Amino acid sequence: LAGEALGGSAAVLVAVGGLHTVAVMIDGALWAWGQGDAEDRLVPARVGAEEEFGGSPVLMAACGDSHTMAVTKAGTLWAWGLGEHGALGHNDDNTRLVPTQVEAQHFGDAKIVSATAGHAHSAAVTEHGGLYTWGTGTRVESDDGEVEVPWGLGHGDGETKSVPTRLAPALLLGMRVGRCYGLPPLHA
Repeated sequence: LAGEALGGSAAVLVAVGGLHTVAVMIDGALWAWGQGDAEDRLVPARVGAEEEFGGSPVLMAACGDSHTMAVTKAGTLWAWGLGEHGALGHNDDNTRLVPTQVEAQHFGDAKIVSATAGHAHSAAVTEHGGLYTWGTGTRVESDDGEVEVPWGLGHGDGETKSVPTRLAPALLLGMRVGRCYGLPPLHA
């Protein structure tokens, strides 16, 4: 894509979802194209204005099949798109066409440093290494009838979570997650 198509700024991160793509620019702007809001976009369009995302630059973005998340320099998480099964973390199944902040209280008011999105579930890591997941806890296979299969939230209960829910440290054998924690010497 030509630089003019992206506001003349350089891209530092790109994420691809089921039918859409987003790019985070060096200036913190977020651009998206593909299937999304009320119209399909064949060329990149800036997501919101400069005051979007609470006025904080976007550092990273993630795309699920039909939803998008962005992490800002301020450590806030924003989610929008198809809200089915609580995938957006807003405590409902509502679809949102504009970025909406996921409440910090769900993360113990910690800053978010990383996020990812799946088919109908999402995950985020806090500055302290806490791992949170939410969205659908199971999927139903219907070839031979109704068989529930665990989806990947990691809580061990197969339940759908409509808000970010921290994985118990015991499930991670006491390990923390995140780029701010060094590997043990054996793995470094």
